[in-house]
Amino acid sequence: MMHLLGPQVSAALFTDRDKAEEAWGMLVDAGVPAAIITDPGLLGKYELAVMVEREDLDRAQEILAPFFRVSPQAGEVAER
Repeated sequence: MMHLLGPQVSAALFTDRDKAEEAWGMLVDAGVPAAIITDPGLLGKYELAVMVEREDLDRAQEILAPFFRVSPQAGEVAER
């Protein structure tokens, strides 16, 4: 799922602020400009989107891959 906010897209979504900040740090350390956007969501449940420029999306997702696992049954991606 990609959220669009100007020229940026979400490279990852988190529900845990510490994980989102760790992911942001990994991207910045790798030279990928990034930002964290908080979406208040419905009924008080919020998500944290780690945003990157569209042209950096593939690289960002490669860097952030260790944060996620793929469910073999459904092919869905979930936070670790």
